[in-house]
Amino acid sequence: MFLNIFNFFILKKKIILSLVLLVTFKFYSQDPKATGSNKENKYSVSIHYTGNLRNNNFVSDNYNGIAGIDAKYNLYSNADLSIQAGLGLDYFKAREIGYQLDLKNSLMINPNIGIVLEVNKVFKPFFNLGYSFFTAKYTIQQSYVFINPSDPGFNTIPNTLKYNFDSLSINPGFRLFMDKNLYFQTDYKYLPIKSNINAHLISIGFGLSF
Repeated sequence: MFLNIFNFFILKKKIILSLVLLVTFKFYSQDPKATGSNKENKYSVSIHYTGNLRNNNFVSDNYNGIAGIDAKYNLYSNADLSIQAGLGLDYFKAREIGYQLDLKNSLMINPNIGIVLEVNKVFKPFFNLGYSFFTAKYTIQQSYVFINPSDPGFNTIPNTLKYNFDSLSINPGFRLFMDKNLYFQTDYKYLPIKSNINAHLISIGFGLSF
């Protein structure tokens, strides 16, 4: 019980830190010296499917990407480009590993900042750099076997563990605008977690600029 409360506060802390970064970017963007020509739409929000490509390591082989949401705020813009600060949330479903290892679902939190090229009114490629917070939590069932398995002394004692796979995130992609506000988005996210552990995420979804 105490461990679950502690994990909740750790997750809440990560989200709050990410939101603080966004608010800081927003205040900076309101400085007249820091902004360029203003665009009508300052915010954008998209929802997407998240695909986690298999890559023979713990993160890629043990989680299915489900869905995510991205929120962006326009810090600076001119006729050629825009600079945006964002926060991404991606939900991953744990794959079943075995009887003794119960892997939990996970939420990845990804504050980021990036540049959007204003190629034309329809096609707008972008490139984001950020940092992803990703924690794997699992329970190991430790069996204590006595003489008779049917005896009450035969039971399993769960041991909950967690491991952080936090990492830099490299995220190119593009948007195709169907009108002034609605767009299709696809992107690729690379997480170089460790020398022998990395993740490749593919996202496809739709967004709204306002």
